[in-house]
Amino acid sequence: MNEDSKFMRLFGSVFGGIGSIFAVTGIMIGLNTHSFVATAIPAQGTIINLVQRSSTDSKGRSSSVYYPVVKFSTQSGETKVFESDTGSNPPGFTKGQQVEVLYSPQKPDSAKINSWSYLWLLPVIFTGLGSTFMLIGGVVIFKSFPRFKSVR
Repeated sequence: MNEDSKFMRLFGSVFGGIGSIFAVTGIMIGLNTHSFVATAIPAQGTIINLVQRSSTDSKGRSSSVYYPVVKFSTQSGETKVFESDTGSNPPGFTKGQQVEVLYSPQKPDSAKINSWSYLWLLPVIFTGLGSTFMLIGGVVIFKSFPRFKSVR
């Protein structure tokens, strides 16, 4: 086996391995989200605040992400407030906006905004990127093997 073939097999294996980790992570997040949505109770909520979190990269550029803070009432009438674990820039919501909330009856403090992007975007990105990496890695590995000559 020549050096190019060794490199291509190593490259394809690493690329495919990283892709597998991403794809499995995306699938697991998706299954957890599906399980949560299947058992969650819907409630009407209100965006009461947008928490701005800033960060600076290694080149000194700063960026901000806005996380909505939501207030809602459970079926038993208990008022709950939570900060979403998903944020965006520009903000995806405005103060005072009404949103549908999903919460677990066993853990009402782990509520989530019922929005496709807030629930499903992360697992779709992880699964899609992981699958793409796996496909590229697999093609690179396949192409690193010598072609078989057809026997007539």
